[in-house]
Amino acid sequence: MRVRVICIMEDLMVQLETARQERVQTLKEFMRLKNELARAQRRCDELRLENGKLKEALLVAENEVQSLHAYAAEIVM
Repeated sequence: MRVRVICIMEDLMVQLETARQERVQTLKEFMRLKNELARAQRRCDELRLENGKLKEALLVAENEVQSLHAYAAEIVM
């Protein structure tokens, strides 16, 4: 009976160590994913800023084209 209890305890210790190792691996993976998310969010912010600048440049270019078109129409008349 005593040997059986010792075997059960040893088995529980092995399971406990396995669970601890899995927890460590899970935490490492979580930290990796958290860092990857932070990088992705920074890149998204950069792209939003760039998109805003491109939209502004497009509006300026459209206004310039409209002005040139109006000027060309005046010259033709």
